[in-house]
Amino acid sequence: MKLKPEIVDMILAAAESLFNEYGYHPVSLELIAENAGVSKRTLYKYFGDKNGLVSKVLLRRNDCFKKSLTDVIAVFSEKKDKINAIISWHIKWFKNDNYRGCMFVRAKSEYNNKSEEICAIVSEHKKWIQDRIFECLGGTKSCEQASCLIMLILEGMISCTSVFGIEGYDFEQAKMYIYDIVDNIGEDNL
Repeated sequence: MKLKPEIVDMILAAAESLFNEYGYHPVSLELIAENAGVSKRTLYKYFGDKNGLVSKVLLRRNDCFKKSLTDVIAVFSEKKDKINAIISWHIKWFKNDNYRGCMFVRAKSEYNNKSEEICAIVSEHKKWIQDRIFECLGGTKSCEQASCLIMLILEGMISCTSVFGIEGYDFEQAKMYIYDIVDNIGEDNL
């Protein structure tokens, strides 16, 4: 079956927007079809079932995320500048009007033990981020613990901003903690 890319894009865009706004389980295939301007039958034809659609939405979002973050990091050569680029990219995302938290974390929460494929996509996405942090720090054994700590802070920022909003969140203080970690790579006090 030859899939028409423009129809796939319309469906994925509609589904991503609805999943971001409302979560995965509350959004019906009927609502996605209506918002995409296609029939429910077309959704099944292109994606098989809702899990197939959720997987494709996450893969699409993952590809966009990777490209965007890679482009931001590539501009810099110093490790602190690269880490700052990662954190600044996330802060910009937090301030976006469409920010509703991490769709990958939400997918893991809603599909845990229900879809190995969806959970694998989520794990790969988060591992990719931690691997980028590790590489930005220099990619040596002494960077492992630092990359884990920075990832934890970043995930904490995502969680806190999705629960409490960005008002009153001190992003500069979070950056200072992260810079402290970067400056102390390889030291015993990490």
